[in-house]
Amino acid sequence: MMIYNNEQTDSRDNSSNNTTPTSHVRKQKSYIGKKCKYNIASLLLLVAACLVGSTNFIVGHGAHYAHYHSLTNSTNQQQRLSSMFDSQGPTMQHAYLTSLLTKSQSYPPNKIFQFRPGSLLLSPTQSFRHCHVNMTTYGAHILHPGSQSLLAAVSDEYSLIYRNIPKSSSSTGRHVIQDFLQGQDRRIKHDELRHLTNNKGYELISFIREPLNRFYSSYDEAYYRLGPWMGDGEIVEDKPKMKKWYHKAKHKMDKYPYLYEGMTTITDFRKLYCPEYILEKGHGFKKCNTVPSIDDGTLTKRFEQFVRDYDGLDPFDVHLHLQVSNLVYGPTGEPLPVTALYNASNAEREWQNVAKSRGVTIPDGDITHGRKISRRFNVHLVTNGTKRKICQLLALDYCCLNMKLPKVCEKAYSVKEDNEDDFNGVYCKMRQSDDGKVTIEDWR
Repeated sequence: MMIYNNEQTDSRDNSSNNTTPTSHVRKQKSYIGKKCKYNIASLLLLVAACLVGSTNFIVGHGAHYAHYHSLTNSTNQQQRLSSMFDSQGPTMQHAYLTSLLTKSQSYPPNKIFQFRPGSLLLSPTQSFRHCHVNMTTYGAHILHPGSQSLLAAVSDEYSLIYRNIPKSSSSTGRHVIQDFLQGQDRRIKHDELRHLTNNKGYELISFIREPLNRFYSSYDEAYYRLGPWMGDGEIVEDKPKMKKWYHKAKHKMDKYPYLYEGMTTITDFRKLYCPEYILEKGHGFKKCNTVPSIDDGTLTKRFEQFVRDYDGLDPFDVHLHLQVSNLVYGPTGEPLPVTALYNASNAEREWQNVAKSRGVTIPDGDITHGRKISRRFNVHLVTNGTKRKICQLLALDYCCLNMKLPKVCEKAYSVKEDNEDDFNGVYCKMRQSDDGKVTIEDWR
């Protein structure tokens, strides 16, 4: 079963060290070589520990450097730990920070570490277990922040709980649970969730997606759901609940008046992304969603303006909520007892493996569910500056899920590009709370 991860592997040479029985000298050299290798590795670990204890010494720079800050240091001095392995293997600072999370080393008192997303030697599942969602900052990303229960798809027959994340293969997940694993959606209290996972052998799983790509889909869905055509017209004529929801939620768009400028009906919208030959032949809107967008930049420019104006803290639709906000207890921001996080981009194969481990066979082609919709705005026109701003907005997902940044977001830039502000990079924070827990969050 392939769990979505970006675990880094040990790149040391594992080739055979066997010697010929006729060469005592080769044996001795091999033994000495091995011993030296282990002594050098031990020395490097010792050096790293010493460097971590220092507050003034700057060692060098790495592609994914880590540095720390003393909570009691008013001058906010920083230290950068250099890479002490070759470029093919994990760097010393990443191994050290990982050891703090796994408790193989004691956390140094009064220290906060800064590091790059995707640099820990942990899978997304392992990393997420240390995630902390600050409810003061990200409370608007929790659907019911004060609730003591959550909605999940539960299969008692197979001791499985699936927590869906919008725009991360959620429709497929509900389809599998209901149609193949005899489960159903229900609200489950937090205490019951803990009891089932800790004492009854239930597994809690979810599917996650590369954050930047998910944001494109999330915005596209949210934009459609909050358009003026949801207030009246063909889309909602037989959907009174949706119409009522729209009138209750549309005030959230007041911050972004330019998004629907010049549009009133769904036809106005479709003309901006759907080819004319489809509209003329009356194929219906579903056909529009199966072909590439013809957006000439009109919709993309509005998307980019939204990204510039959006602070990432007050999403106007549930589809814009961070992924990790769907995986924490609302009142506290602490992680749910997740057993495994799977790759949404490989949902069919992952679900087949989940089912197979429970004695259920799902044929190829019987899993993928939900709507396959081409993005309505032209994502190919999105500038690098906009992409970097999005990475910053999604830093908590990248950090808590230990996902590597897209290349466009990897480095900080000291010059302006695409008329955007300087890009200072995306960083994560590691700290120890008063109760002794070591947590991961975004660096804000």
